[in-house]
Amino acid sequence: MRPFRIHPGWLLIALLVLTPARLPAEPNLPDIGDAAAGVATPAEEKRVGETVMRNIQRSGRIINDPLIDSYLNHLGYRLIAAGDSDMTDFHFFLIDAPDINAFALPGGYIGIHYGLILSTRTESELASVMAHEIAHVTQRHHARAYDFGGGSSLPVLAALIAAIVLGAQSPEIGQAAIASMTAGSIQSRINFTRANEKEADHQGIKLLANAGFDPNSMASFFEQLHKASRLYGPQGPEFLRTHPVTDTRIADARNRAREYSPSLSEDAESFHLMRNRIKVLTSREPAGLRDQFADNLKSGRYLNRTAERYGYVLSLLETGDVKRARQQLDTLLAEQPQRIAFLLGRAQLNFQQGKIDAALEHYRNALKLYPQNPALTQGYAESLLRSDQADTARQVLRDFLRERDRKPRFYQLLAEAEEKLGNRAHAQIAQGEYYYRTGLSRQAISQFNQALKSDALDFYDAARAEARLQELKNEIAALEDRS
Repeated sequence: MRPFRIHPGWLLIALLVLTPARLPAEPNLPDIGDAAAGVATPAEEKRVGETVMRNIQRSGRIINDPLIDSYLNHLGYRLIAAGDSDMTDFHFFLIDAPDINAFALPGGYIGIHYGLILSTRTESELASVMAHEIAHVTQRHHARAYDFGGGSSLPVLAALIAAIVLGAQSPEIGQAAIASMTAGSIQSRINFTRANEKEADHQGIKLLANAGFDPNSMASFFEQLHKASRLYGPQGPEFLRTHPVTDTRIADARNRAREYSPSLSEDAESFHLMRNRIKVLTSREPAGLRDQFADNLKSGRYLNRTAERYGYVLSLLETGDVKRARQQLDTLLAEQPQRIAFLLGRAQLNFQQGKIDAALEHYRNALKLYPQNPALTQGYAESLLRSDQADTARQVLRDFLRERDRKPRFYQLLAEAEEKLGNRAHAQIAQGEYYYRTGLSRQAISQFNQALKSDALDFYDAARAEARLQELKNEIAALEDRS
C-alpha cells in the first residue's frame, strides 16, 4: 500500500467546506456555468461522500435518532422536489455538536449540527440553511473545486474533510494545507468560495419559495447570526466562519427574495417537536430542562404548546418520572392519536414500566399504520431482543433491511439477534455490514472472512457473502490505488 499524499485539490475542497476568511465586499465572480463537466464524475463524488460519511460515523459524532433522521430527510426532500436538478439522491444527518454550523459533502451528504437547529426559530429558517447546502451539491461546487485545484486523491478527502468538519484535524494536517498554497493561490480560492456562496444563496432562495417556505427566511437567519457575531466577536457562530456573512450578502438575499411571493403557510409542528426532542437528547441537565418545560407550559412561554408538552414528556422519562410522563403523553395521544412520535413514546413508556406485552402490541399496531417506519422498527426490534424474542426480532430486521440500505444500528441489532439464536456465521455477516457502515472496512472484511469459513451457511448465503466480500476488497483497492 502506498502512503496517502495530501493533494492541494482535495485541500481546496476542505477549504470550501469551511474557510474562516474575511472576504472582499465585491469579489470578482468567475464564470459559473457547468465548469464541473468532465472533471470529477458524479459517481466519484458519491464514492467520496460515502467514504467521508463512514469516517464521521466512526467518530461517534452523528446522532443516529430515527425520528430526527426521518424529519430532516423529509424536509430536505421537500426542497429537492421543488428544484429542477437531476441530482436527487441526498442524505441528511445530525451532528452531535452544539455550535451553529452545517456543511455539504460530495455526493449529496448534508450534515447539520444540532446547535444550528436549536438556534433557528422557524422551520423556514432551518429550511433556508438546508436549501443553501443542497444548492452547493446540485451546482457541483465540489467538482468545481476539484477542477480549480487540479489533481486527484480520493482517500485524502475521506480522512481530511471528516476531520475538519468535526473540528478534530491535527495541527500537522493544517500546516501541510497552508504550506501547500502560496498567498496568491489562497486568495483565488477565497474568491472562488465567495462565488459559490452567492450562487448557493440564490439557488437556495429559489428552492425555498418553490417548496412553499418563506423566501425571506434566509436573510432573516443570516441577519440573526450576523448580530450574534458582533456581540460575541471571534467566538461567534461557526456558521459565519464557514459561510462568511456581510451586510451586502444579507441585502442581496433580501433583494433576491422579493422576486418571489411571500409564503403564508403556518410553521410546521414537526419542526418544534423535533427541536424539543433534540433539546432533551443533548441536554446535560435533564432535571433543569424538565422544570423549564413545566414552567413554560404554566406561563404560556412557548412557540407551540404540543411541542412543549412533548419535550416535557421526554424530559420526565429522562429523569425517571414515569407516572407524570404517562399523564402528559395521554393528553398528547388524545389530541393526535396517530402521530408517530407519540405512538413511539407510548410503546417505550409501557416497556419501561415492565408492561412488555402491551408495549409490543403498541409497536405492532403502530407498524400497521406506518409499515417499515425506521423509528418504530428500531424500537420494536430493540424491545423484542430485550424480551428474549430474538427469532421475531431477526425476521422483523431481515424484512426491514431487504428494502434498501439502512443505518448501522439495524445491522448491529440483526447481529445481536443472530448471535442469540446461535447463528454465528450470520451474526458475523451482519456485524461486518455494521463495521463497514461505521468506517471500519478492514474489520468488516475480517468478519466476512470468518463467516465464510463456517459450513453453517447454505449455498446462496455463502455466495452472497462472497460477492459482498469481493465488493469491499475492490473498494479498498480502488481507494488505495488513487492514493
